Amino acid sequence: MPRLLRALVALSLGLALGLLSSSCYFTRSPSRPVPALAFHNPRVASTRCLVVFLPGFLDTPDSYLDHAFPRDLVESGAPCDAVGVDLHFRYYGSVGVADMVYEDVLQPAMARGYDEIWLVGISMGGLGTLLTASQYGEHIAGIVLIAPFVGEENVLREIEAAGGARTWTPREGLASEPWSQDNYTQKIWSWLRGYHTDPDRRPPLYIGWGNEDRLGTADRLLADLMPAEHVVSRPGGHNWVTWEPIWRQMLGRVPLGHARRE
Repeated sequence: MPRLLRALVALSLGLALGLLSSSCYFTRSPSRPVPALAFHNPRVASTRCLVVFLPGFLDTPDSYLDHAFPRDLVESGAPCDAVGVDLHFRYYGSVGVADMVYEDVLQPAMARGYDEIWLVGISMGGLGTLLTASQYGEHIAGIVLIAPFVGEENVLREIEAAGGARTWTPREGLASEPWSQDNYTQKIWSWLRGYHTDPDRRPPLYIGWGNEDRLGTADRLLADLMPAEHVVSRPGGHNWVTWEPIWRQMLGRVPLGHARRE
């Protein structure tokens, strides 16, 4: 099993998710183009803003629908359509996830006239969001992460030991290395560190998590790079009961439909 998949499965086992009851999830094969579920905003005749939902482990685009994320988006008044991408865990067998999202989602969306595209990722979907934004950031208007998985524990411990991402130094030569199963965490965090060193060259990023979440340490490392108004933390764990109110709170802060990139 590829290294990245092992990390995701280990994370899910540690979070005690219902793996056995969802065994069919593991037998699904990746396909191209990546399947997607569109959510049209009925309150606007046309819009140039698109919100792209990337699902977490064991979730699908319907999970966002079941938990009212598209409905809350509409009720917030944001003039945006949305699409849920069925990027399940087997797509993460390589670090080519960003290319798949760009080719199968972003390019077609831009061809249809969307020029403000936001990525929203929960848990494993946060990893897909960061892989995409770090490689195709010029096409992304903004990012919303909720309880994101942001890489392997050994690198996160290294960053924490260095005093955080602001003072952590990526190893020499990392920037010129191609993306791989061995360096994806370092490359993501090297890019994230740019929110401290050169924030104007990064799409705005908002992050939220439950303060009892096992991923909270990593999320706090990321939040430390962001303005306070871009951070939401509330009681709860790694579950939809926590994520739903975080999303609604985010909708009061994130300028969806008003942040078109030039």
